[in-house]
Amino acid sequence: MRDATKWLCGLLVAVMALTSPLLTRAAVAQMTEGAPDVEVSTSDRVGAGVLNVAYVPGKAIVCGLGTIASAVVMVITFGSAYRAAVETFKEGCGGDWVLTPEHVAGKIPPRDELE
Repeated sequence: MRDATKWLCGLLVAVMALTSPLLTRAAVAQMTEGAPDVEVSTSDRVGAGVLNVAYVPGKAIVCGLGTIASAVVMVITFGSAYRAAVETFKEGCGGDWVLTPEHVAGKIPPRDELE
């Protein structure tokens, strides 16, 4: 059982290491595209910061695991299940990577699609 725990921890570290460049790029792209001009309260800003503590690493883990699963599907099916692989990738890596105060306030809906 101990070997399985070590393997799982190693896998999680590898996923986070592989997805951190994607996370940084996505966060910068999302911040530079500009948020709508709406009033948000201080509590919305604090809430967004607190929620991002769990949301951003969770999103990175889900995206990394989706990427690995997509690659495995492509290898196992010799590329014939590319639609399923693409949808699995999009499900994990699509949408917003960072929650903004506008998301928390409900002023803008989160994006679900991959751009």
